[in-house]
Amino acid sequence: MTNYEGRNKDLKNRINTHLTKLTGERVDFYSKMTQLDFIELKTVLADIHNVLTFKTTISAANWLNKCFKFDKKLRTEILATIDKTKPNTKGFDILISEPYKIIAEVKCISPVNNGETFGAAQWNSILDDFHKLKNGKGSLSDTSNYYKFVFLLDLGDRTDQAITKLLKTSKATSNNPLRENRHKIKEHICLLSDKDKMENLNFEKIYLKTIQLDK
Repeated sequence: MTNYEGRNKDLKNRINTHLTKLTGERVDFYSKMTQLDFIELKTVLADIHNVLTFKTTISAANWLNKCFKFDKKLRTEILATIDKTKPNTKGFDILISEPYKIIAEVKCISPVNNGETFGAAQWNSILDDFHKLKNGKGSLSDTSNYYKFVFLLDLGDRTDQAITKLLKTSKATSNNPLRENRHKIKEHICLLSDKDKMENLNFEKIYLKTIQLDK
């Protein structure tokens, strides 16, 4: 078997397995798919990330509501704002100005290769979001009096292990200012559990919370 045949077989098995799981039909979907089918499937798969991010953001907003005990009017306004916000819109994923000042970023990512470690690009993206929460971005340049959160999609132990590695401090120094800033921001990060109470939170820390999709 050539490398081409081996790779083609692997891709075929993966696509057929997933589509069989979704449809309940054990069919060789891969062999029946045309070039247009593959292009359309690629477009749909790109939208899945946006769907997951939207659902994770809703779950994060519901967690904040439970934590801060928002009234019904504010809760409705927050969910409506999330619903009408387009993917990749600039600004924070969640921004609440009153009665509490809260900003949050939502990261819908999973450890690479079904493992227990975030990839380098994921690692940098998360740490850069921490930095933006601490130092502001766009129209909100001063976040000093805001509660700050990063929500990560909860995939159980895989996510827990990846977070442990992400937050591990290093004594090594770097001549790269960007890398050094990413290292220093870890000093401000606090991992939250469901047992933590709102009254114990403060503006100095950036809170990392894993979140599962609401059922």
